[in-house]
Amino acid sequence: MTYQSTLNCSGTMTDILLEGVRETIGIPEKSLLERSTAVLGNYINFDSHSQKELFNLLEKAPLLFGERGSCGIAHRIGEASFRYFLRINGKQYSLTENSYRLLNSQQKIVFGLKQLAEFAHQNCGARIEIHEDENKWYWQVVANESVSYWNRFYSPYTFGLLREFFTWTSGGRYYPMEEETTGSVSDILFQIAIDKKPLGN
Repeated sequence: MTYQSTLNCSGTMTDILLEGVRETIGIPEKSLLERSTAVLGNYINFDSHSQKELFNLLEKAPLLFGERGSCGIAHRIGEASFRYFLRINGKQYSLTENSYRLLNSQQKIVFGLKQLAEFAHQNCGARIEIHEDENKWYWQVVANESVSYWNRFYSPYTFGLLREFFTWTSGGRYYPMEEETTGSVSDILFQIAIDKKPLGN
């Protein structure tokens, strides 16, 4: 599994990622730093790191937490990132407006997914398309100049971010979602299929 970064994110996106890291990992304990100085030694102060340094930290996470642990952390960083995005950009993307709250649940979800896709495009150059059929919504990351291949570390992060969005916008309902393959000839790098029917309904 590769953890090399291919993204060129804006300062806003880097701040959101940093906040997710801060909330999930926090400031490392001294004992952890002593055992892993090469990995986390420069991250006592999370407030002033460049995007390159941030991705360097995330890419080296498997050395500390293993592959599964790193995926779990990426998922939690995704959840925290959505909450921070909502605080600082929710109004700009009309997600905290009364007009959004008045939409029905299906309209809220589609509108919200499109706004998240637009944010990713504006701040990372990612091309994300939202599609749906009778039973599912699809979040598709399409190859372009900014994102030419999919780094597997981004998958659990995206799941976490979308899981938190769905929990928030639906008032706590759980919508099953899974990664779906699209074939080797497709320009879709990554696809999540989300059931339109939440569990318990």
